[in-house]
Amino acid sequence: MNHHSSNSFLVKDDVVYDFLFIGLGAGNSLLLLSLLKHNLLEGKKIAVIEPSQKSNNDKTYCFWSEPNHSMVKDLSPIISHKYESIKASESSVQDIKNSPYFYIRSLDLYKYMLQKTGEADIVIFREEVIDIQSVGNTHSVQTKENAYKASCIFNSSLKPFPETQEKEISIHQSFYGLHIKCEKKVFESQEFSMMDFDVDQDKYTQFIYKLPFNEQEALIELTRFGSEKIDITYAKETLEKTIQLQYGNFEIVADETGCIPMTTRQFLPSETAGIVNTGASANLIKPSTGYAFKSMYLFAEQVAHKIKAGDEPTLHVSNMSTKSRFRFYDRLLLIILLYWPSEGKRIFTHLFNKHSIHTLFAFLDEKTNLVQEIKIFASLPIFPFIKALSVYLKDKNYVRYLIAIATVVTFLFIHHFQPNLGEYFSYLILALGLLIIGIPHGALDHLLLKKKSESILRFVGQYLFIIGLYLICWKLNSVLSLLVFLLFSSFHFGESEWEEPGLRKTNKNSKTLSFFTGASLLVCIIFTHVNESIAIINELFPFQSIYTSKLVYFSPYISIIGFLFLLTELS
Repeated sequence: MNHHSSNSFLVKDDVVYDFLFIGLGAGNSLLLLSLLKHNLLEGKKIAVIEPSQKSNNDKTYCFWSEPNHSMVKDLSPIISHKYESIKASESSVQDIKNSPYFYIRSLDLYKYMLQKTGEADIVIFREEVIDIQSVGNTHSVQTKENAYKASCIFNSSLKPFPETQEKEISIHQSFYGLHIKCEKKVFESQEFSMMDFDVDQDKYTQFIYKLPFNEQEALIELTRFGSEKIDITYAKETLEKTIQLQYGNFEIVADETGCIPMTTRQFLPSETAGIVNTGASANLIKPSTGYAFKSMYLFAEQVAHKIKAGDEPTLHVSNMSTKSRFRFYDRLLLIILLYWPSEGKRIFTHLFNKHSIHTLFAFLDEKTNLVQEIKIFASLPIFPFIKALSVYLKDKNYVRYLIAIATVVTFLFIHHFQPNLGEYFSYLILALGLLIIGIPHGALDHLLLKKKSESILRFVGQYLFIIGLYLICWKLNSVLSLLVFLLFSSFHFGESEWEEPGLRKTNKNSKTLSFFTGASLLVCIIFTHVNESIAIINELFPFQSIYTSKLVYFSPYISIIGFLFLLTELS
């Protein structure tokens, strides 16, 4: 989504809408309902841009909640089913009357929205949005046909760019479901099945999700957590075989398919006051489960209360805060589902067998305390989470700190009891640091970039051989060896500078210029620290004072020449 500084397209009319909704999915629908409930749209100009007529029931919205919660009361006209018992995985059936599971058809939500918008005289434009532009406090929405102005836009259609962070985890929660009608009465209409793993895993985490509507009808879905989306043909064949085996003959009333992102990647908040990201664009999907409907409702209430309090200038930074430890839990589970997806069945089975569904609902709502969470993780298979933790630490570059802390603690322990042994241990650590980190990181970086497949062990061996050869040359003629070292260093430093931005490929004289660039770097280093450099050279070779004084005198000029060359060549 691009926000431009000037309006370059024709606006349809002079109407400036107070609130303009882009998209009428779950996020914006719940937000619009919340604003209507709180009487915040009276006397305001409101419009919706939604290209789809949405004549099919393509989605299912489910949530758990206390029966008297405002969400249940507000959505009661379209809640088509309520479940008061649950069977999850291999656990026994559990009573959830205190926190029932509610079912809403997407088509019912959409029809309800059409009714409400009609009653409130809210116009719906059947057009597709392609861009948003901002001029001051007014925003223009460009569709393929027209343009519309608004003071505030709720955007759930045009996706903002996700934050570009390295090593974020992303998988799919893809599903295919069949609304079936069986010949016989085979279902308990008040009992739903959340995760039935009695199905082929196909190298992923796969389960059956069952929502009965009466004794003969139910929605039965095959869901996959994994890096690859589920194949519709495969899913349909698997479902039909499973349904036939468990319930006998049936007919297909309808089907539905979809995919929910499960990711740690976050969308950037809107930078423009008056443009509010909603729905998935507001990061309202829980990464580890894909549940979002309740978060969307709570987000809508938060926005409504802000408008009611006159806090409209901060609407664009509205968000549903998540505790950092729950983001950490989500990441660990997603790492497991990405790298070791076959572990999902074992983890979820343990989870449902060891804990009540009320505890798990509270955990998913992020309402548990740390003691409860420790008990939950203590009941799960430990090794998948240890592996996931190692991946997490590596991705966050924390491993080096752990190694450093462990090394220091070990040294202090050894040194306390055996000082001499502690000294030898420190020499060992220095040697390992030189071989594992120092040489590969600091020496010939440009060559390592070109030869990433080269063995580090082989490289270190070659490098140590060169060091030994140089020591022999130093013993034979130290002045000549120092001169060779400075010349080679000049070429190496310069080549590294030219390699990094890719300048070598565009300049035929790059080798010559590399040498002079490196020489200029050395000149800047040596002659801006001329006294220190002379002290070192005097230790190596007796130096006449006349040359020393001249070097000190000319050092500022030599440094300036080197700096000007660098400025010219690398700018």
